[in-house]
Amino acid sequence: MRFTTDHEHSGIEVEILERDRVYTLTEVCTICQLDENGVQEFLDYGVVVHEASDELRFRQSQLDRLLRARRLQDDLELNHAGVALALDLLDTIARLKRDIALLKR
Repeated sequence: MRFTTDHEHSGIEVEILERDRVYTLTEVCTICQLDENGVQEFLDYGVVVHEASDELRFRQSQLDRLLRARRLQDDLELNHAGVALALDLLDTIARLKRDIALLKR
């Protein structure tokens, strides 16, 4: 479910996504422009994880991660292993930056 709102009457339209939304495999394939095998490859390399259920379902955070993976794959022409490594490194950098910011306080 998506909501739009004017941010403090500034005329800027902000889109707010439900953070807890769960997507079906079909929805993920459509949004990420992948077939089921493409999603499965990212699962196999640990780029994304799915919800524990009979059907493959993905939380918003995993959809966001899969979209980042697709951009890395398209922009840098990385294979699935390269995408997995790049995302792990980016996650580590982000975590270290947060830690540094906390230490500076």
